Amino acid sequence: MKILTKLLHLTLTYKFINMFISLYNYIRDYTYISDTLYSDEFKHVLKRYLNVDVDRDWIGRLYGVINPNIDINGKFNVNTMIIEIDGDNTNNNEQVKNWCYKQLALIFQLFNIHNLGDYIDLTFRHVGPREADNYLLIFDIVSRKLFAYSVRSFMFQLFIYCCIAAIILFIIL
Repeated sequence: MKILTKLLHLTLTYKFINMFISLYNYIRDYTYISDTLYSDEFKHVLKRYLNVDVDRDWIGRLYGVINPNIDINGKFNVNTMIIEIDGDNTNNNEQVKNWCYKQLALIFQLFNIHNLGDYIDLTFRHVGPREADNYLLIFDIVSRKLFAYSVRSFMFQLFIYCCIAAIILFIIL
C-alpha cells in the first residue's frame, strides 16, 4: 500500500490536484487572518512591543529590521543583552528568536488574538555587519509557503515530462 501511495504522489495529476488544494487553503487562510495581520493596529502593536516598523511586500509578507538590544526609546540597553560565543564572533541568534517569540506570545495573550500564531510563520535572517545584532523579521502565511512549494513541484515535474516528450519526439523523427 505504501508503494502504491508513493507512486501516486509522483504523478502529474496528483501534483496538479495538490496545487489547487493548497491554493484553496491559502485563500481560506488569507481571508481568515488578513484583517488582523495587515491592519494598522497590528503594525502599531509590533512597533510598540517589538520595536520594529513592518512593511508589506508584493506577495503579502510583512518584514522589518529589529535590534533587540535597542530599547523603545532608541537607546542601547546593555542590561538586556545575552551574549553567546561561537567560533567566529558573538552569536545572539537564539537569544533574539526567544525574545521575539516571548514578545509575540505576550502580544497574542494581551490583545486576545487567538490562533494567529498557527497561521503565520516568522523567519529570522541576520542582516548588516557581523558584529551588529540586526535581524530581518519576515511574517508570512504558512499556507502561502505550501502553495508556492506545490506550484514549484508541479512546474518542475511538468518541465521534466516535457523534456522527456521532446527527447522521444526527437528520437522518433
